Amino acid sequence: MRRISFGIINYNGEPSLVPVIESVLGQQGVHVQEVLLVNNASTDGSLELVRRQFAGRVRIIELAENHGPNPARNVALRQAAADLVLIMDNDVVLAPDYAARLAAVCDAHPEAGAVTGQIRFHAQPDRIQYNGAGLHYAGEVVVNRVAHDQPFVVATVSAGATLFDRAAALDLGPFDETLFFGWEDGDLTFRLTICGRPCYAVSQAVCWHMADGRSSRWVRLQVRNRWQFLMKYYDVRTFLLALPGILFYQGCAGLFFLLKGQGGAAALGWWDAARSIPAVRAQRRAVFRRKCVPDSRTLSGGALELPGAVQDKPALRLAGRCLGAVLGGYWRLIRPFIR
Repeated sequence: MRRISFGIINYNGEPSLVPVIESVLGQQGVHVQEVLLVNNASTDGSLELVRRQFAGRVRIIELAENHGPNPARNVALRQAAADLVLIMDNDVVLAPDYAARLAAVCDAHPEAGAVTGQIRFHAQPDRIQYNGAGLHYAGEVVVNRVAHDQPFVVATVSAGATLFDRAAALDLGPFDETLFFGWEDGDLTFRLTICGRPCYAVSQAVCWHMADGRSSRWVRLQVRNRWQFLMKYYDVRTFLLALPGILFYQGCAGLFFLLKGQGGAAALGWWDAARSIPAVRAQRRAVFRRKCVPDSRTLSGGALELPGAVQDKPALRLAGRCLGAVLGGYWRLIRPFIR
């Protein structure tokens, strides 16, 4: 029976923590080595709640300041006692066999760097939010919402409820602490993928996310982080070939943000990305010393995962489909030249 450390990242999670922690303590088929609650300077009563209801069963690690989830995730990885660490958000409820199904994949595929399950919406328990994801060459995720009978390799996964090989994550990472919102979890999991530690998704392992779908908050950080991701991980040849599609997509996104009154935030994101080029170049050199999986195996031109604000309006939905068709057509042109 595999020993697993659970690292719950908490910021003001008082409304959701009880069912989340109960689902962790109720895991079957694995040994729950420990439950770490890494608290990101919460201002609500979540810590008092945990101390009162889970005394002796949850170890609280308090951080003095909230610098986003990644520093807290790294604390959980570094302080975990087990070789396998399930990093999860404070609003994800696990099925009783969730961790056991992920651990079984680690046993069958010791090369795996991270394994995730099928994340569904808590309010709509049959609706899939994530089931592993591919990466669109224009710099967007391609979410898989089709259940598979067997574990399957994906380009990247969400860290909402993911089992990490602790040694691999610390060796190739850990989480980039400069990324606060947007791409902050996919950055590490994609890095694992391209460095030969593939990510797996297991459709039969189910958990439920209490939050709603994607929002358009933190536009500036989302724009900056996307550009940093592209500059950090793409081969030069890939980047140049894909650049017309990337610019077209980013231009359409910029127009969308402008119409929503967030054009200034998007422009600042571009500026932040340009200013960060020297730092990204240093990160890129470190990555490319270990990169062994070509872009041709990790990138695609599939359907884009557009924000809910686009999907909710018929006209924008149609525009999104047209955008995807143009980008898909361009991908078919450049795909034979991607290495």
